[in-house]
Amino acid sequence: MDFSDDLPPQLAKDVKRQNRKTRTVRSKDFETLIRIATRAANVASHKGHHTVSPEAIRCVQVLRMMRSLTLTPRVITKTNAMHSLQFLATNGNPKIRFESRSVLVYLKGILANH
Repeated sequence: MDFSDDLPPQLAKDVKRQNRKTRTVRSKDFETLIRIATRAANVASHKGHHTVSPEAIRCVQVLRMMRSLTLTPRVITKTNAMHSLQFLATNGNPKIRFESRSVLVYLKGILANH
């Protein structure tokens, strides 16, 4: 015997509204990304500056990911990201240089706005 027809409609529960603000990245996670990019760039530079190696591609992917993150000035200053990215901006590989400079411009924009 099916009682589903006899039951009243289920009441809508009060759902806690989520904050519309996007979630910011923790400094530990950002440090990990910086470390991964730096290691990949070092390995790529040992293989040759103008060769397309998997490490160079990985470094560029991580840098692009860093540029798309929502960051706060506190995370940027706490992780010392500017120093690490300035090091990558002098890398011999032109793609790594370009991406790290664009991330630097993005981070400087965040620091200037706050």
